[in-house]
Amino acid sequence: MTPSDPIDAPPAEPTVPAPDTPAAPPAVEAPSEPPAGPDETASAPAAPPPAREPAVPPQPVPEVPPAPQPHDLSRIAQDLQIRKAQVDAVVQLLDDENTVPFITRYRKERTGGLNEEAIRRIQERVTNLRVLADRKRTVLKSIAFQAKLTDALTQAILAAETPKRLEDLYLPYKPKKKSLATEAREKGLGPLAEAIFNRDPAVNDLAAVLPGLVDPDKWLLNTDDVMAGVRNILAELVADSAEVRGPLRAFTWDTGAVVSVRVETAPEGKGKEYEPYFDFREPAKDIPPHRVLAINRGEKLNILRVRIDADPNMAKEIVAYHLNLADHPHKGLMGEVAADALDRLIRPSLDREVRRDLTDRAQEHAIGVFAKNLRSLLLQPPLRGKRVLAIDPGIRTGCKLAALDETGKLLEDAVVYPQGQKRNAGDAKRKLEQMVRKYQISVIAIGNGTGCREAEQLVADLIADLAHRRLNPTPEVQPVAATLPTDA
Repeated sequence: MTPSDPIDAPPAEPTVPAPDTPAAPPAVEAPSEPPAGPDETASAPAAPPPAREPAVPPQPVPEVPPAPQPHDLSRIAQDLQIRKAQVDAVVQLLDDENTVPFITRYRKERTGGLNEEAIRRIQERVTNLRVLADRKRTVLKSIAFQAKLTDALTQAILAAETPKRLEDLYLPYKPKKKSLATEAREKGLGPLAEAIFNRDPAVNDLAAVLPGLVDPDKWLLNTDDVMAGVRNILAELVADSAEVRGPLRAFTWDTGAVVSVRVETAPEGKGKEYEPYFDFREPAKDIPPHRVLAINRGEKLNILRVRIDADPNMAKEIVAYHLNLADHPHKGLMGEVAADALDRLIRPSLDREVRRDLTDRAQEHAIGVFAKNLRSLLLQPPLRGKRVLAIDPGIRTGCKLAALDETGKLLEDAVVYPQGQKRNAGDAKRKLEQMVRKYQISVIAIGNGTGCREAEQLVADLIADLAHRRLNPTPEVQPVAATLPTDA
């Protein structure tokens, strides 16, 4: 490397020439490769970049079972408190490209009468399972291409039940952006760092190993530079460990607190509506959704500064325990590296993750509140001071009846079959008359679905029959006293 190369030059320390190499004049720069002339540029087209190939032949990619599996359906059925056959039927109907409203209304006999909410929850769970299976295939393919796939890693990936667990397992093999650790790996310090991390006896004596890696051409001018690069790689290895991130994530959720303070540079008098959050602290697992959204708005307006606060000493103990540092041959070095990884890499990442999850939950809760309010608005009594009998017409599944009081409250519901295979018009009319008399119904509303004309004719016949009976009452028969003959 010549003194003119500016790419890897350290910012503070000047280059020290080797004893046998004459130092170059400071004002003279070695010219870079001369640019091609116009004729050369026109005549020599740029060669395409070489195809990216793995350093070793890629491994075969294991097969991921398709989702959902039978045990997945059983778990969904258990969580929703329904039968597995109902879940299986819903999955088949969804795979046949039937919509949720269609299944709810016209396939009740196959789903066992599941409502729209239950069907949507099944749809969501199955979709998540299939997305997770697709992600497993991608992860396995990526790691196999790097020829780093082991049997234990394969089993762990296939057994991952959540996207977070899967991403934790993939993190050490995920392509990364430019960082201190990647720069150190480019200088050839990766094998030494991995040997230290894996307790290789060959590197127990670091004082004897480090001088052999000093290389001024790589800007490794002394053993301190070598050790700094090794520390950066070790910190990344600790931060990428799934055995560390999982417990730390659970610890952050269990004991972490959402802390917000006022930004010192915020103009005086601005953001008074966020004054309750100027010095605020609440456990992350207990904070209500509306406060999460309010804090997010204050942070977006640059009025609040927000962080997730957890006990740093306990976090260090968790890292040390799961890395088993008590008997590590480089216990002191690994303790310093673990503390650096925790403060610089792990905690910022987990803080962002916790806040993102809190925001997602708060937004879902806000949508639920809006839906509840909208439902109350739509279910207001259709006619003030009137009792209504609502009829949802149907042929194969019958006509659904619902009697509502003056406030829209459900009084009674029933199903009648005025037409179709189960046709019994007489019973249907009698049930209608019974509900009308029982609840003093004054308004009947008929939907415009399949069979609405027949339902309308049934109601018209009932109204005509009631009117006829009112105008032509049946005369009451008075009892006649009978005189029994007596014996002479």
